[in-house]
Parts: sequence; structure tokens; C-alpha cells
Amino acid sequence: GSTPDAHALAFVHSRPEGLASPDIQLHFTPAGYDLREDEVVLLDRPAVTAIVNVCRPAGRGRIRLKSADHHAPPSIEPCLLANDEDVAALVAGAKLVRRIFATPPLEGAVVAEAAPGEGVESDADWDAYVRAQTVGIYHAAGTCKMGCDALAVVDDRLRVRGIDGLRIADASIMPTIVSGNTNAPCI
Repeated sequence: GSTPDAHALAFVHSRPEGLASPDIQLHFTPAGYDLREDEVVLLDRPAVTAIVNVCRPAGRGRIRLKSADHHAPPSIEPCLLANDEDVAALVAGAKLVRRIFATPPLEGAVVAEAAPGEGVESDADWDAYVRAQTVGIYHAAGTCKMGCDALAVVDDRLRVRGIDGLRIADASIMPTIVSGNTNAPCI
């Protein structure tokens, strides 16, 4: 059978003041898995998974050509944790997930917290955990500059500069990242 990855989502504020809209998204899945850099590992025991995602990261990554060979993959540097505000939002979101699982009716069903585990309590512990465990979730956006200057890849009608009849219409041209998943806005 098949199932969607996340069965429940929530958009929440990482702090009580200073945010015009939610800055983190929580994903809840009724299966246990471990996200790794290049794979998702399904756990062989009963578990649930909650993931914290920064909606509109302040940090900016880079995509560059490695060589003039068009077959060579580009150099992709996501720089996921380059901005302290993003790290703080992830920490706040992870602490919120722990609080959610400690409230009724979930607290009665929780046997143990697999990750980060009971030993993670201090802000320094949370920071270290987030920095060690954060991975990308493959929803890159804003990687293809729109505009009329020499660095722009597409113009304001999504036409690729220098190539007649070709347009780019996906998340790469988004000048501002949407708060949620990118699929629907791309369509």
C-alpha cells in the first residue's frame, strides 16, 4: 500500500511576538523513520515521527557550475544552518514537538522519545542536536533569478534570456519562498 508522508501538518509561530505569520511547519507521520542526507530509513518498530521545517529560511544557499561540461552536476551548497534565526526557529519547533507529545492524549501513548532523547535539555544541547540532525527536504526555491539585469536567468514573463521559446515555470523562479509546500504554487 501507499500513504502520504505526513498525515497531519501544523503551521505555528516559533516565538510569541514579532512574527507576522507562522514561521515553522510541523509534519506528523504515523510511522517511524530517520531522515538521512541521502535516504529515508523506515524504523522496524512501532513509532511516530514529527519533523520541524522552517517555512521561509533566512539563510541563502548557492548553486554553481562545477565545470563547462554540461553533463557535470552543479555544486549545490544549501547552507541550511548559516543563519542563527533559522536555527533558533528549528530549536523552538523541536521543543514544541516535545511539549505536544507530553500532553494528553499523546502522553499516555508515548513509550519513549527516540530522538533527541531525554538527555537534550539545555539550549546548547538543543542547538547541537539541531545542527547535527538537520537535513534538506528537497524543496529548493528561488534558485533561478528573475529580472532584467545581467544576472537574471528569466524575465518577468518567465522567458529564459537568450533562448527563444523556452520558459521556466517552477519553484526556482519564486522570488519569495512560500510558507508551505511548493507543489501547489508551482502548478
